[in-house]
Amino acid sequence: MLASILQAGTISTETKEAQDPVDAQLIDSLKNTIPFLMRQNPTPGLNIALSRHNKIIWEAGFGFADLEKKIPMAADTVFHSGSMAKTFTAAATMQLVEQGVIGLRDPVNKYFKTFKITNPRGDRDITVYDLLTHRSGLAENAAAFDFNAPQPLEKYLARAYSQSTSEGYGDDIVKRWTAKVGEKYQYSNLGMSTLGYLVQVMNPERLSFSDYMQRHIIDPLGMKSTEFPEVQDAAHIKKEIFNRMSKGYASFGGVFIPTPTMYIGDYPAGTIVGTPGDLLHFALALANHGNYNGYQLLKPETVQQMLSPQEKLAPNVDGGLVFRLRDFGQPDFNFGHSGAHMFGWTNDFRAYPDQDFAVVVATNQWNMGVDLLSVAPAIEDFISAWLKYERAGAHKTAREPHTWAWKASYVMGMVMVERIRGGLGINRPITPEMVEAMSADPKVGVTSNQAKENWDRAGFRAGVEDMLKVEMKPAAIKAFVESDRIRIGPEELLPISKDLGATISLLPWGLIQ
Repeated sequence: MLASILQAGTISTETKEAQDPVDAQLIDSLKNTIPFLMRQNPTPGLNIALSRHNKIIWEAGFGFADLEKKIPMAADTVFHSGSMAKTFTAAATMQLVEQGVIGLRDPVNKYFKTFKITNPRGDRDITVYDLLTHRSGLAENAAAFDFNAPQPLEKYLARAYSQSTSEGYGDDIVKRWTAKVGEKYQYSNLGMSTLGYLVQVMNPERLSFSDYMQRHIIDPLGMKSTEFPEVQDAAHIKKEIFNRMSKGYASFGGVFIPTPTMYIGDYPAGTIVGTPGDLLHFALALANHGNYNGYQLLKPETVQQMLSPQEKLAPNVDGGLVFRLRDFGQPDFNFGHSGAHMFGWTNDFRAYPDQDFAVVVATNQWNMGVDLLSVAPAIEDFISAWLKYERAGAHKTAREPHTWAWKASYVMGMVMVERIRGGLGINRPITPEMVEAMSADPKVGVTSNQAKENWDRAGFRAGVEDMLKVEMKPAAIKAFVESDRIRIGPEELLPISKDLGATISLLPWGLIQ
């Protein structure tokens, strides 16, 4: 199925495979939700691929791949993956570990002849494992971006390791080494680039890094629109792929500035170009014990090792071998990795084994504010919540389709009643006259155009009407939110409440996870 709608923020193209009614309902919900999230987090274009039951069931594009030329974002528009590529480099490294070509706990200097890597802070040699877990002692670096094409990998690494500081701010602020080997986690593009060089010099076929990735990962997984080039330009990428690449933008709120072309010195850390559908093949292989369509990318025990916690990064986030693991051991456990290409693309992929889905989200914008990744995690969390509530039976009854303005106003009506009757404990009736006064003349859009998109009088009244029927006790409110009596999806409450500028009072009671 192919649809063409060229309005910004709406779906421009989509392809769907046959799916069961639950999958179809989820897709319809996403088609309604994604444009809202793109407005909430200003995004020129986005494309997505979703799988369930180890099959890709939906690919779609929203908004624009090129704002100036009004080229719509398509399902098969190619994007710059950024650090998502690190997981591919890690997989290639582990392929060589499986073959016995290199040892996971071996010092990397054992395999390098033309230069050596020494952490001046000590206490021991850097191992392959240290680099896979970002514990070599290398400081964070910005992947050595430049307007010129990068040097050959060996030459670049030799120069980088001869320097005591990293690029940026006059080359004298960011130290190259800021911890002892194994002391702590410090995310390093240079460290991942070093693993790429290890793959290049140690693979038995003596292939270049890019050729090895193409032959042993990309092509066998059927990723026909993907390459891992040394240089992201027309001379190093197939024309058919290069011509489908989106234009990147630096985002300042709703202002999008075209990003100049920049190249990555640490290219094994981030130069994959591809489509969300292609990169989903890789995620599905890992979710399926290393196998995709009959190709065994890695042994099951290797995949398990890569996706097992090696260190704690945050209260609900662990580091695997390169991968980020969230909520390990819980029903919504997921693994994946984000990616960003300065300053024009931000992306993410996650696989949720227990919830039986995986998703890749790519955008052609880099938020120059605080929250670099915003749209992709919101979509991933939405899908997870939708499936959780579907499993609980909240979607058994089909709801009437409504605009996001109606839904946002519905939540406003719910919250007004909940805070008056529940929070303040006022048990006297909220009269029709009160509802009329609240909804008849709200000050919409006085300070924000976005407010106009969030107001619908009928939606507000519906929210008031429904909440007046609910007993103001946490258990009763929770039961209502998770039932088919609520006229919006319960998974929509969190993104709507964020859009309204405050956390609604249902949140402390754990009604929205």
